Amino acid sequence: MHRFSIMFIICVGLFLQDTLRANLAAAEWARVGGTHKYDRYVDMTTIGVSGQRVTLWTLRDFRVERAIPQGPYRSLTIKRQYDCSQRESRPLRTRYYPDGMAQGLVLYAAPATREWSRVVPGSDDDAEMKVACRQAHRG
Repeated sequence: MHRFSIMFIICVGLFLQDTLRANLAAAEWARVGGTHKYDRYVDMTTIGVSGQRVTLWTLRDFRVERAIPQGPYRSLTIKRQYDCSQRESRPLRTRYYPDGMAQGLVLYAAPATREWSRVVPGSDDDAEMKVACRQAHRG
């Protein structure tokens, strides 16, 4: 019975690993800005609209390796929500990846603050919000 349990856990792990890679491969990253330190993208396949609020995954792809206690990373994704009528945003979840463009197994994942903040005109958040809210107006 013990051998069966180990085989089952290995199979489930391989399935989840393949599922994560398939989900990343399905991402449609559109560049929306950045700085001299990173490029910023929006996953067009994850945009969800509920009234004037839009939820989507964003990506920061860093030019230089950075570090957190769990190890070095080159990119992170943030599930964000934008309130198009109030011009506010809030992070919902963050994932850190060892390789660029959200590649490799997730190094660390955690819920974000969930606190709303004003979107500053001309900022990267503003560029993301324009993409997200354009979808809200189409729906």
